[in-house]
Amino acid sequence: MDDYVSLSQRLLSRCPAAGIALSQQLINDSWHQLQARRQWSWRRRSGIFAPPNLYAPAAPVTASSNVSAGSPTLITGIGTAWTPQMVGQQIRIGGLLNPYYTIVQWLSPTAILIDQPWAGADVVNQTFQVLQIYFPVPADFGYFYVAVSIKDAYRLWTGTTQYELAMLDPQRTNQGQTYAIAFKDYTPIYGGVIGPVTSIAATGAAPVSATTTGYSFIADATYIIQVIFGGTSGSATYQWMRAGQSQFTGPLQTSDQLQDLMDGVQVYWPDTVVYNAGDLFTINARAQIATGVPRYELWPGPTFTGYLYPYIYYAKEYDLSAAQPQLPPFIAGRGEVILEMALAKCATYPGADADHPNPYFNLALAKMHETKVEMMMVDLERNDEEIGVSNLEYEDWPYMGPWMDGSWRQRHAPFMRG
Repeated sequence: MDDYVSLSQRLLSRCPAAGIALSQQLINDSWHQLQARRQWSWRRRSGIFAPPNLYAPAAPVTASSNVSAGSPTLITGIGTAWTPQMVGQQIRIGGLLNPYYTIVQWLSPTAILIDQPWAGADVVNQTFQVLQIYFPVPADFGYFYVAVSIKDAYRLWTGTTQYELAMLDPQRTNQGQTYAIAFKDYTPIYGGVIGPVTSIAATGAAPVSATTTGYSFIADATYIIQVIFGGTSGSATYQWMRAGQSQFTGPLQTSDQLQDLMDGVQVYWPDTVVYNAGDLFTINARAQIATGVPRYELWPGPTFTGYLYPYIYYAKEYDLSAAQPQLPPFIAGRGEVILEMALAKCATYPGADADHPNPYFNLALAKMHETKVEMMMVDLERNDEEIGVSNLEYEDWPYMGPWMDGSWRQRHAPFMRG
């Protein structure tokens, strides 16, 4: 059974002038070429979109934004029962006049953070709804093969775009059973760097900035710390707030153990020094938002846990490495095809320079390898087609009328194709 290591070594023994680095690169190039050749059965994976129940309590349970209080991403509630499981779900407050925001952090049953600053004027004590309409896919996701609605027994449209949804339902008024899946964007990965404590107006000792979780706020921010009652760690007290907020949080007891402020920012107060009342400190943090996995919108937005949407997808192409050298069993037993592809490439490489020619360089030899690859590919593709049929064509099912076909039901579902 071949793998990345054995194939690169075999290539190097046939074409020593390539060197280790180039031989490994040629194996990977050939591996990518083989992956893109067809919809191989071993690239198929499966998953399930499992929506949570809609959470939309009636008044007096309400939510408010906090732009005027200096916290544009903070949403607070009265009577709410928000849970950590709602992180990643969407919230809409005040009806159709406002868009959906994604919940990115749970602070308490009555406080959450959203993924971008609240747009427009503050809303106060408005009804709201929390549901999930944007769903991430696995890290190895390439593209959909098929997705279905179990409850309604039809195939979902996977080729719909945001452009079409903007024409069909720009306000996203439709909810319930899903008919279409449309690419939305990529999941953000919130991170960043939390700086050290800086003395602004201080005559005594300073706390120490630390983090065990990493920075999690969606924007750069400054955190202000002020000593209220002086003394040593354990007896001194302090208060803090994020710059832009209207009031401090506190008083809090100092400690030589890590204490959470918010957004992953933590401090501790060494116990061998004295802290003076009125001393003022800041911590500057810089956000760094990375791109995660693709995120798809299910439309209309599902509202019930009973609506499950299984899907099959093709995994994206990937590199082999020394840490992950394994090939799929179907290919590992026929690794010769990858070697022949790499040898064809090696035969077109003249060498590093005139003083270091590649003895294997021979265009006629490259053509011979390419011909051999095509002959081997015919056999590989035939075997794969027998396992995972992808070229099936038929005129009619002799035992099933069109009224029982999922695609027929899909075409008669209340969804207009764009």
